[in-house]
Amino acid sequence: MHYKKREYFNRQGEVCYKMGYVVSGSFRYCCINSAGESKVVGYTFENSFVGNYPACRLEDRSNVEIQALCDCSVYVVSNKQITQFYEQSIQNQRFSRNVAETLLWEVYDRMIAMYSMTPEERYIEILDRCPALLNLISLKELASYLMICPETLSRLRRKLVQK
Repeated sequence: MHYKKREYFNRQGEVCYKMGYVVSGSFRYCCINSAGESKVVGYTFENSFVGNYPACRLEDRSNVEIQALCDCSVYVVSNKQITQFYEQSIQNQRFSRNVAETLLWEVYDRMIAMYSMTPEERYIEILDRCPALLNLISLKELASYLMICPETLSRLRRKLVQK
């Protein structure tokens, strides 16, 4: 499937029924907090999975919305197709377990980074993963992802330029 810039892969509060593999493009993951503010909680880039895997497998409502940052091409499968694939063979079950473990690792790694890395280290890491990210998002959005205020991000960027 093709997603245009700003088009949603899924919306917060809606039942998830699909997962995808990003062939080209990038997506942002956001959630709306209790104050009604949108917070960026993650990104998915080319050659990685997109979707809310736990909500998809449980056919539950998504706690995040996933939106295209640019035009994207994605291989999409439904929860029903995933289940059918799992049931075909032990090899498919192993493959599927590896996918689930990869997704879990990505979330776990992000959580550990939030506690063990400085905002500067997280900034450098995200730009290493996607050098063109600043062409796709605003600095305010990047600050939200890094869990810092925009002014702190400006100081951090100024400091890195001076190095």
